[in-house]
Amino acid sequence: MKKLALCLGLAVALPLLAPVNASAQAKVRIAIWDFENNSQESRWFASQLGPAVRNHIDTAFSEHPQLAKHFSVVERDKLALVLKEQGLATSGAVDAKTAASVGKLLGVRYILTGAIDSFSLNSARASTRMLGGVGGSMVEAEAGISMRIIDTTTAERLVAVSAEGGVKKGGGAFRGTAISRDAEWGIASEAIEKAAQDLVKKFVNGNYASRFVTEGVNATLEGKVIRVDGDRAWINLGTSAGLKVGDRFQVLRIGDELIDPDTGAKLGADEEQTGTAEVIDAQEKFSIVRVTGAVDAKSLLRKQP
Repeated sequence: MKKLALCLGLAVALPLLAPVNASAQAKVRIAIWDFENNSQESRWFASQLGPAVRNHIDTAFSEHPQLAKHFSVVERDKLALVLKEQGLATSGAVDAKTAASVGKLLGVRYILTGAIDSFSLNSARASTRMLGGVGGSMVEAEAGISMRIIDTTTAERLVAVSAEGGVKKGGGAFRGTAISRDAEWGIASEAIEKAAQDLVKKFVNGNYASRFVTEGVNATLEGKVIRVDGDRAWINLGTSAGLKVGDRFQVLRIGDELIDPDTGAKLGADEEQTGTAEVIDAQEKFSIVRVTGAVDAKSLLRKQP
């Protein structure tokens, strides 16, 4: 009986111990910004258009089968909290400093941002013939939006996609020339949703996801030393950046930055490995590592794959 129980236990446990294909499980961490409203729209709901686009894009990257398989979206509350602490905003243009800060603090390689480039909502009195014998207004809304994905390590724009969407409604629901605020927002948000859906469709059909997966899996996470005590060091990366106990790092000494004398472009810097480190305690915003070799306050730690 005991042998039978042992065999059954092993039958259950062994599949759990089977090796997992790391590349199949890896996902690219991405942070999604609120979209700017660059249209001329000035109605009462104008400030809600950007967040509405972001909601649709966020949902698509979290629930669309092809996107959810490849991307891990940073939780909105976590992103907002970190940016608030750093005095940064989740809307507006993403400059190099903001991109680098987000990449370091949240362990994300990419930021998805964009804008509403155009928006219009118009209503007009329609004839009863146009509306099937029912008097009222014809209301039409159109939206054009664009999306960009930015590399947090270089602030370079890697992908740009744009799309449009529109909706036209009329009939007894819009008797007269004026429509209610609820109906107005309903039509506006529907146009935004259609444009966002078309944007996601273009992104998926363009096979952009697989490109970022390849780059993301090979991307490295880097942190800096906060303080050193013997063979232990505190670094500015934690669980919010995806770290866990047992993760290993290279400890590097970085030389002076190399600048192209002709163009002024930053070419990188000399690197010298001085040791290795392993995470022994991971908190939300920092971790403690045990170092083998040399480490000081100027060391850079680069996560090993």
